[in-house]
Amino acid sequence: MMRTRMQLFTAMGVFVICTAVGSLLPAQVIDESGVAVHNYPTERITVPSRRFAHGPHVRAAFREVVSEVREAIVEIRSEGRQVALGGVVGPDGWILTKASALVGPITCRFFDGRELDARIVGASREFDVAMLKVAAKQLPTLVISDTVVPVVGSWLASVGMDSYPIAVGIVSVEPREIPHQAGILGIQLDAVSGQALIVRVFPGSAASKAGLLVNDVILEIDAVATPTRESLVRRVQEFNPGDHVNVKVKRGEEQLTLDTILMGRFPGLMPSRNEFQNRLGSGLSERRFGFPSAFQHDTVINASACGGPVVNLDGEVVGFNIARSGRTETYAITAASISKLLYELMSGNLEPELEAEAAAPPADRLEESKTKSEESPLVPLVPAGVP
Repeated sequence: MMRTRMQLFTAMGVFVICTAVGSLLPAQVIDESGVAVHNYPTERITVPSRRFAHGPHVRAAFREVVSEVREAIVEIRSEGRQVALGGVVGPDGWILTKASALVGPITCRFFDGRELDARIVGASREFDVAMLKVAAKQLPTLVISDTVVPVVGSWLASVGMDSYPIAVGIVSVEPREIPHQAGILGIQLDAVSGQALIVRVFPGSAASKAGLLVNDVILEIDAVATPTRESLVRRVQEFNPGDHVNVKVKRGEEQLTLDTILMGRFPGLMPSRNEFQNRLGSGLSERRFGFPSAFQHDTVINASACGGPVVNLDGEVVGFNIARSGRTETYAITAASISKLLYELMSGNLEPELEAEAAAPPADRLEESKTKSEESPLVPLVPAGVP
């Protein structure tokens, strides 16, 4: 591994030198006396994309780093497309991935080309991770150690199934709490009756996509009663954008339970300048807020590549990518945090429907989070009393 590390630094050194030379040094010319003089270039000089940090020349330097781990990587698919990556954490078909990415029937495509149906065994809404189970034996497995920690300034490789990593980057911020931000349902409630009675469903909102209608009375949000307008608003604000919540409604004489994915912005509002810039490069994860602990790195990955592991230069799993949060911000859950969750998730103790109430932030944290949300340019204000 020492040889790999030296090769890597050499390759990265060439990358840095080439970038600097190609971008900054002016052209040299020889005057009549034979002395070299510098003239600034008259045209814009650009660096070839193959020399970017996500280019093949740079990623190739990490090939040996991911060579063993990539056999334990799984592509999580739903409705014929990739929605996330995952990692095998148990040889008998146990797979860890990003929970909020799981919608509808799930299949897992393995390193050897097999594609198997999967079911959700357990989930943690706090960390947005889920444990899947497939019918398989003797699978290559990741080693998850609570002693491997992310070191600020160190290189990371986000692992896929190819011989090269899907992207590389550097740890930029040590593990910290990522603040909660209130989710948005996108409805207007009756202000007279006191009930959670819908008088308007905003087009394009989470409520509209879930099938909520005007005159529906919302009875429960994830098994917690919402008998009043105020209780419904408070309950919705306990969740993050991207969270899946079950909404129980009374429609006439019938009661229905609808599944919805909360949004992070109020329908119809234009993105702020900061949010627009943050989305440059690739789409962001809908659920990218409210983690008890996560570290930040500057790797540029697609939202559909979250859920898989990141490794250090020794090929050790440092954590699992959990959210693409900004133009140069990706969050990952540490291996130490993951190791503490594995057996609970495998046992099914953290059921997706029952996790919601335990994961709701305390009242004081909720008020603090609401204040931060109102100050943040990434989460525009919504009309008062509109969940």
